[in-house]
Amino acid sequence: MIMKIIKKKIKSIIIKVEDGEVVVSAPHGTSKSYIDKVLDKNKSRIEELKTLDAKKNRFKNHLFGEKIEVDNEKDLEKIYRTRLKAVLDILFEKYEKITGLKATSVNIRKMKVRWGTCYPASGKININLKLAERPIDEIEAVVLHELVHLKYGNHDKKFYNECIKYMPNYLEIEKRLKT
Repeated sequence: MIMKIIKKKIKSIIIKVEDGEVVVSAPHGTSKSYIDKVLDKNKSRIEELKTLDAKKNRFKNHLFGEKIEVDNEKDLEKIYRTRLKAVLDILFEKYEKITGLKATSVNIRKMKVRWGTCYPASGKININLKLAERPIDEIEAVVLHELVHLKYGNHDKKFYNECIKYMPNYLEIEKRLKT
């Protein structure tokens, strides 16, 4: 079992499963043997948590859908920016060529809710830094989505038909992005 133990100023043991890893938060001074007993006592609950976690389809500490080992958030962000920029350069060039739509600028930003934003009047597109965690086909769908917004501002039938025209499985990929 992949496990991480974090000692902190709390009163009782907390067990979570994040990205397939069991994370145990325990009060300072808690012995490893006591933590093992608590884990043993809660085996069935941990299995439930693992199942729920797997369904969430999280991509924490992933690069293009693959798990990576990084020492700290600063290094992870640097990797995300560098690698995502390289992929975005290729994908924007590809989809600008086949759609005939062109962004005036593409910026990578930290965003809390959206994968991307488009400002049709200025032609500017922002892409969420966290998109670097997702598989390439999902990044590709976001690039296409934002470019199509240069032509259609709303998410109406014409907008979706345009996306499907260039990416037949667009709706399936968009559904994965919402999980």
